[in-house]
Amino acid sequence: MTYSIQWHEEAIKDLQTIEQQKQKKIIAKIKDYLSKDPLSLGKSLKGIFKGLYRYRCYGSYRVIYAIDRESVIILILRIADRKDVYQNPANEN
Repeated sequence: MTYSIQWHEEAIKDLQTIEQQKQKKIIAKIKDYLSKDPLSLGKSLKGIFKGLYRYRCYGSYRVIYAIDRESVIILILRIADRKDVYQNPANEN
């Protein structure tokens, strides 16, 4: 079963800050792999991120996402380097 992908506006902003060649590779990994098996490819998160998943998609880049199993949708919430991905984007300057 293939999940459809939806992009949160913060994830789109995150993508725009990444160089274009890396953007293409990240998007391809999400479409080609994550959309087909989001549960086993991702790792469930803990603490304040409980209920969300992360996927290591390109080097140190992480994709934070939620899964709606009933609607068969993956909502991409954030994409960033692992050192930045867990920070609140509203607090960044």
